[in-house]
Amino acid sequence: MQPDPPDSSTGFDELSEGRHGLRAVKVRLALTLIAVAILPLAALAPLARSVLDDPRIAQRERLNAQSARMATEVRRQLEEIRGTMLAVSAVPAISAALQPKATTKTLAAATQELDPVLDPPTGLVGAVALVNSAGAVQTQVGDTAADIASIPIPRPGASAFRLVPATGDQASRFVIAVGVPGGAEGRPAGSLIAAVPLPKMLVWMNATFATSSDRLSVLDLQSHELAGIQTTHRSPASSEPGIEFTADSAVLGTGIADLGIPGVPGLQLVGTAPLTIAVLSLPALATLLALACLLAAFVVLMGRRILAPAVALEEQRATFQKLYLSAREAALQDHLTGLGNHRAFQESLGRMVERSRRHGHRFAVVMLDIDEFKRVNDTRGHAIGDDLLIEVGSLIRAAIRASDAGFRVGGDEFALILSETDAEGAAITARRILGRGLEDRAIGDYRGPISFSAGVTACPEFGATRVELTGQADAALYRGKRAGRTAVSIYDPAQDRGHLDETMRSELSASISAVVESGSLTPVYQPIVHLETGRILGYEGLVRVDAASGFPHTGALFDAAEVAGRVLELDRAALDVVLRGAKEVPPLTLLSVNVSPRSFEAPEFSAAAFLAILRRHGVAPERILLELTERDVIRDPDRLRAAIHALQDAGIRVAADDVGAGNAGLRLLSQFRFDVVKIDLSLVQGGAGEVQTLSVLSTLVDLARRWGALTIAEGVETPEQLQMIRVLDIDAGQGYLLGRPSAEVADVDLDLDALAGTATPVRSPITSPRPTPARPSFDILPPAKVPANTAASMMAGALQSPFRQN
Repeated sequence: MQPDPPDSSTGFDELSEGRHGLRAVKVRLALTLIAVAILPLAALAPLARSVLDDPRIAQRERLNAQSARMATEVRRQLEEIRGTMLAVSAVPAISAALQPKATTKTLAAATQELDPVLDPPTGLVGAVALVNSAGAVQTQVGDTAADIASIPIPRPGASAFRLVPATGDQASRFVIAVGVPGGAEGRPAGSLIAAVPLPKMLVWMNATFATSSDRLSVLDLQSHELAGIQTTHRSPASSEPGIEFTADSAVLGTGIADLGIPGVPGLQLVGTAPLTIAVLSLPALATLLALACLLAAFVVLMGRRILAPAVALEEQRATFQKLYLSAREAALQDHLTGLGNHRAFQESLGRMVERSRRHGHRFAVVMLDIDEFKRVNDTRGHAIGDDLLIEVGSLIRAAIRASDAGFRVGGDEFALILSETDAEGAAITARRILGRGLEDRAIGDYRGPISFSAGVTACPEFGATRVELTGQADAALYRGKRAGRTAVSIYDPAQDRGHLDETMRSELSASISAVVESGSLTPVYQPIVHLETGRILGYEGLVRVDAASGFPHTGALFDAAEVAGRVLELDRAALDVVLRGAKEVPPLTLLSVNVSPRSFEAPEFSAAAFLAILRRHGVAPERILLELTERDVIRDPDRLRAAIHALQDAGIRVAADDVGAGNAGLRLLSQFRFDVVKIDLSLVQGGAGEVQTLSVLSTLVDLARRWGALTIAEGVETPEQLQMIRVLDIDAGQGYLLGRPSAEVADVDLDLDALAGTATPVRSPITSPRPTPARPSFDILPPAKVPANTAASMMAGALQSPFRQN
């Protein structure tokens, strides 16, 4: 059976792919143009950034320079304060005030001497105190000078800078200590201490230098703010752009700018000022606009130049697509009726089969053939015949749904594909069309009654492939014609099997050839088990067909081969596949193969040809059990009998397969003598509960014993069936319970008592005494000369059981 043809919309798909390809080209070209536009911008970006950053840089540099000047001025002022303190510390009144016997008058004089330190021109000093050698404050002026007494006392004439963090209500401050001479043994009598609050210093800076900053701060080495002042009314959280600057008079090893205060490293003066937005001049703005216009014009010009071939190609593609669709429609349409033609039917049916296989959609196929169309053409002329065909097309279009499709597939033959419809529903539609055709019509060129016969099938109800469905619908159609025409017939497997017109037969034959040539057949082996010992006597070699071949299973493949007359070719292919895989079968076991009697009836096949095939694969004839299955009436029994005798003389055992399946196996038994009788599964599976079937089985076993033949029961699937065939003294069994067909062979004896242990014993219906024939046994290594039909010599050996003739 030929595989379904590919969807002929391939050309349309290619056009679609071409459209998508052009779209991709246009996208890539657009991206290229964008890149071309970005390149000049990327080149100008550094220049533009430098232009825009100039005001920011200039402002930062100006502010940094200003903050550096402020830091320098702070250091100078602090040095002036220290110099003043050194001068004051040398005044005798200061030293006298630090003596233990200092009087109130002495302290008052000393306090007056502190005024130059407290009130310098800058007013930076917040408090001045005299501290004796014991650390006690003798006198102080200005703000509260708490905690300044804890500063170590420098030696006379020396000084020290310290930073005292904020405590309580006291802000962070610089503390300058100067040693006062006059102590015992040249030691300092105490120290003169001045405190410079950092906020006061920041206020002085802002006032002195008229900074434009929003805030000035002093930070420590960890960037913690020690003091800060807000110099404007702008909110610190304002979203307006700002710029930060710092003094850079000295730089620490950490890269942080330092104020340079002796003894207090790591202090930073940081300011934040609003960013000044530069206003571009009119010439600069005009230059930028001109550059932007030139760039846009360049991109547009380049885009048109680059995309021009793609646009032309797109136009040609659209024209070609219209022409293609028009030509395709013309190629798939019957111009007389307006329906699809035979090619369109085959393509649509192939697509529907694929949808059914993949997604489970059901559909029905109806084949119509106009009755007496030739007579209409001969008696009334071809013009009237054309009117009749046109009218049938109109009837079909009026009766089917939008999701259905109608076709004219031949001269007077039509077809329908009805989606989501079963066979009964399709038959109703066909009868409705037939009823309207038989009625008188008021309109139309052909107004007489129209009679036709129709055949109906459905997928997957009856068929699963295109060839199966068309063959089934055609078979049902011709059954209706033979029954008197003007009928709608649903496919009936019992009545219509085997009917196939020449076109379908040719396609079926080609499909079988494709299976054989493509290697779609694979071997599997099912064990044959001795029912007395559980030993595996041999394996039946079977083939499986790939689902992609178009055949749902192997049985459908062989049925098709019989219909198409390709049995011999398929038998030889299957035989080659099984023998090629025989190396997987244990060497001391039997290998059973299947060949149709029809093959031995063919002139090109004989016992000699069969033995030659065995030699080519290196398989000894004594290992082979040849199963003959009669699927059709034997046409040349003499030729088949001669072939069987020749095979048996060569050492091959011959089996009658499927005995009990209708009359075929019984005809084989009546005409030939076999070494093995294989009982069909229909008897085995139906015998456990049927007395009549048990009687038939017992009779077959008794006949086989009398002929000296081995009996094998097929289709053993339940413990009850196993128990039954053992009670009936059948020699061997085969079925899913004993082993499934598999590509992997396992040579392991079976425990048959365990497999049948749960089954209820089956009583044999034979109550009268009968002779007990010998139970033969298989031996796959018989003597070199194996007499024909001599089961004793064939079966003695492996199981060492005696062979007795009745």
